[in-house]
Amino acid sequence: MTAASQSIPVTQDGNRTAPLRVFPYGDYQHRQPLAYVPIRRACAGRIEITERMEQAQVVVIAHVKDLKAHGEKLRRSLHPDQTLVLLSEEPFWDTAWGGVPGSATLTRETPDGPITARQLNHQTSRVFEFKAIPYFPLTDRSFFNRYALRFTRNARLDAEAWRTVFARRRDIVFMATRRESEKYDVAWPMHEIYGLSALRTRIAMACEDERVRRIGLRWNEEPPRQDLPDWHLDKLLQLEDNCRVLSAIENTHQRNYLTEKLFDAFAIGAIPLYVAAPSHRVHEVVPDGGWINLFGLEPETAAQRILDFEPDAAFCEAYAKTQRRLARLFGSVGTLRREYERLASDLEASLRAAANHPQGTSTAA
Repeated sequence: MTAASQSIPVTQDGNRTAPLRVFPYGDYQHRQPLAYVPIRRACAGRIEITERMEQAQVVVIAHVKDLKAHGEKLRRSLHPDQTLVLLSEEPFWDTAWGGVPGSATLTRETPDGPITARQLNHQTSRVFEFKAIPYFPLTDRSFFNRYALRFTRNARLDAEAWRTVFARRRDIVFMATRRESEKYDVAWPMHEIYGLSALRTRIAMACEDERVRRIGLRWNEEPPRQDLPDWHLDKLLQLEDNCRVLSAIENTHQRNYLTEKLFDAFAIGAIPLYVAAPSHRVHEVVPDGGWINLFGLEPETAAQRILDFEPDAAFCEAYAKTQRRLARLFGSVGTLRREYERLASDLEASLRAAANHPQGTSTAA
């Protein structure tokens, strides 16, 4: 019996609770936790993906756009004891296209009346409140494998060796979609949620120097990186050994939201750029430093700090310490297993809580 199966909920008479029946729906159903093989495996015995909507206790959409595009059909199809859940892995979607990211429900009008979805996202649920490894690297085991290899290698270098590495490299790289619209400058200060995708574009544009490379959609004529057979491996191989500073700035500031970007920068041996308030949990993951925090800086000030930055002995010592810390984190299969178990448990609990308050086409919270 596996550790996961041992913790599957049981009833008072000792029988296992029947798996929760879930039906993923919509154009973005491939971008939610249950779309990823490792997470589905972790949820085995807890959550069952049904083949037909009418079989489900919970119908899951992944983007508020699905509520707008398919709300009318969903309102007509859902029966009263089913619950519609917006299970969003992406704060960028919640803020740029959604309502209030901290709201328990989200309602949209249809010709037949309003339809309401319960929101499970980084702000409203425990699903994304990681213990050791953030959510996004858990969506594909290749992240863990690639990081384990590179951090084990990087951990062998001491502070002086890293100082030599940084002296040899010169490129400052921004790899992200170019977004300039002010609509991405959304902010909910009470939750410390801020849109960053336009800000990071302005920072990249303010860095006027021959060392600076800007890569990504709308910076050049290349197709979206996600269209590549393996965009993540391509990124690592393209930047490894020739990048001194790499932007790891997320598209959204939210305390639990930490994607592959920061880990990628450390993995290739680059100095990460990041934007994080003191409450952001990145400070728990890499508390020893070795990265540049641009939080609270205007683009021009941030750019000057980036261009003027020279890693001294203290910084290189902090960087080497962080590399050793990441080698331990991604070198522990036990830590990985516990994180999948935590994620599966919290995902099941959050979906069951929603299922216990079916709303069908009702607007009741």
